[in-house]
Amino acid sequence: MMMNVEQEGEICIINLIGRLDGTTMGEVEQRFLELLGQGYKQFVFDLIELEYISSAGLRVMLLSVKKTRAIAGKIALCRLNANVQEVFQISGFSTIFEIFPARDDALQFIRA
Repeated sequence: MMMNVEQEGEICIINLIGRLDGTTMGEVEQRFLELLGQGYKQFVFDLIELEYISSAGLRVMLLSVKKTRAIAGKIALCRLNANVQEVFQISGFSTIFEIFPARDDALQFIRA
């Protein structure tokens, strides 16, 4: 699992690459909480290179949306591949997150 963070203004764009599962969730959770601690409130998770997400990975995503909403922030997901999108749909997580096919659409939602 690799996690790259880009910044576009006040928005953190988090790129997850590889597998988000019980082995890698701690790294993602820790980095996300660090970003929150630095005062960021707006996040886009770009998942185009996320190959797999397990229930443990979904737990981290749920934590991220709860923490972000608790501070009146905004969060969006974009560019999910078919496998990851299916996991979000089957688990019901697609109703929790704003999900966009393109990064620009997600950024536009965050800025609105």
